[in-house]
Amino acid sequence: MGLKEAMAAIAAKPKDQLTYTDVADTYVYYVRVDFDPVGIKFCMDEAEVSKYKINAKAKAKLTYCQHLAMARGGHKAMFMPANMLLCENAEPVFGFRELDKEKDTKRHMKYLRSEELAWQAPVGKAKLPLGRCYGIYTAPLATFDEAGLDPDIVFFMLLPYQAYHVLNDYMAANGRSSLTFNHTPNSAVCSGSVWAYVNNTANMTTMCAGSKTSGKSDMSMLNLFIPGSQIKASAAQFLKRISETGGPSVLGKGGEPWPGMDVCKGCPLFKYEAV
Repeated sequence: MGLKEAMAAIAAKPKDQLTYTDVADTYVYYVRVDFDPVGIKFCMDEAEVSKYKINAKAKAKLTYCQHLAMARGGHKAMFMPANMLLCENAEPVFGFRELDKEKDTKRHMKYLRSEELAWQAPVGKAKLPLGRCYGIYTAPLATFDEAGLDPDIVFFMLLPYQAYHVLNDYMAANGRSSLTFNHTPNSAVCSGSVWAYVNNTANMTTMCAGSKTSGKSDMSMLNLFIPGSQIKASAAQFLKRISETGGPSVLGKGGEPWPGMDVCKGCPLFKYEAV
């Protein structure tokens, strides 16, 4: 079976039969995302760790951004215990430690240049309950089929116009006509993930200084987070729209085969007929 036939077979499935592999293949094929979608699982039960399918282990502490980079580009499925996180700003976000007013204010002064704001920033970030999360499992989304688990969050690193397409179908699938996102001076990826998880809604953030350097994020790309409980419905809506219009693009009348395809609207030079 060729790739085109395989995608047609996925599109023909009832939405409740889509696998996470199907979902990943859908976005890679139709949206042309550069990186694999990543599944994120916040471990709230230590006994659950044995269920994770792991193919790599960090030999030294890594940042959360680096774990996601290994998953999206290196096909690494890894578990990060709380004591193996190399990021002081991410620690309170995941509930790994309490905030320290003096130190956390100092960490945010370079961004906001005001002691009051520099303290408000870490206080206001989305957080998991203190001491509840034992660690974080990150893996290519397809790995969750093998593990028999559902991700808490599905993470995409993608271009703005790719994100536009993903979010349109997300809104249609979830009965939403608009979305609001959460931006913080740093912790774009860690707090961005947790905000989507806590609020059970999509979130989109720019890079932050930490994710740009340690996560080696491209400056032209965005971080997109979709709750795991909503990703299959979003992909099913995307496939439904493609089947109805003929292609993934929403430009013009829609239905073009490339999601970013663009021609001048109404230009007399761009007229075609089937032959």
